[in-house]
Amino acid sequence: MLIRYIESLITLFEEKNMSKASKSLYISQQGLSRQIIALEKELGIKLFERSKNGVVPTVVCKKIYPLLLEMHNSYNSTKEIIRKHTNTEKGIVTIAFASGVSQGLNKDVILNFKNEFPHTKFQIKEWPKSKCIEMLDKKEVDLALLVNPFDLSAFECEQLTEGYMYIAVHANHPFATSKAIPFKRLDNQTIITGLEDNCLRELFDYYCDVEKIKPNITFSSSYTLDIINSNTDPDTLATVTPVMAAKITNPDIKVVRLITPEPGILYCCSAKTKKQPKDVLTVKGYIKDYFDEIDVISYDEKGH
Repeated sequence: MLIRYIESLITLFEEKNMSKASKSLYISQQGLSRQIIALEKELGIKLFERSKNGVVPTVVCKKIYPLLLEMHNSYNSTKEIIRKHTNTEKGIVTIAFASGVSQGLNKDVILNFKNEFPHTKFQIKEWPKSKCIEMLDKKEVDLALLVNPFDLSAFECEQLTEGYMYIAVHANHPFATSKAIPFKRLDNQTIITGLEDNCLRELFDYYCDVEKIKPNITFSSSYTLDIINSNTDPDTLATVTPVMAAKITNPDIKVVRLITPEPGILYCCSAKTKKQPKDVLTVKGYIKDYFDEIDVISYDEKGH
């Protein structure tokens, strides 16, 4: 059992409401539903029943809840012991990247940290957005690069950049002749997209919730670009970032911008505290300046 699935079960058990639980976990309702379904399939049992007021735990769910809660608490206690044991050195700046953020960057920010700050030690992790937020909230990381949506008021957040979402379509698809299409037109379309814990996939799911649409997600993969470059199916669409779009080599594929309910925004976040360490503030300022210097141009504005 994946620990994040157990955390989702615990949260939904306590909230008794999909909307409240998904907000608490910083994931979409679709993402939460998929996790619960996956856990039910793995265990071979029904965990929740839907009602007019939300969801109701089944009898067996009520029996295993305290055991899973104890398991989850033990896991967190173990992590804390290990963290305190291994992270004893001074001058370490810990940075968390939400999974998928690196796919949307057009320069290698990570390696430049070491070049720019040769005397500072870095620990850079890539986790699901929900874990990045959890670790930042617990002050177990200094900085986190996160993509909306999340509770901006919970942290000190600097907007780094915003961008569009695109779809890769076969030349024979009706969308291929459009420069941009409303996101809601993806309803019932066959879609290839990223893994469920990818922050760009979470943003896609969030847009689906806002527009109240249900695309047919036929394949979720971390190798979306490879699939696009070998795709011959005229009915299948794939979500891509501008950086991914620039790497498409399949001559039968066109890239079309999606008109989303709101832009995708990348933030550099730190915990709210009276005084940040000097090296953390320096690195945060460097990241902001770094993105300010990047010429942020949308894929379609470059003439593609």
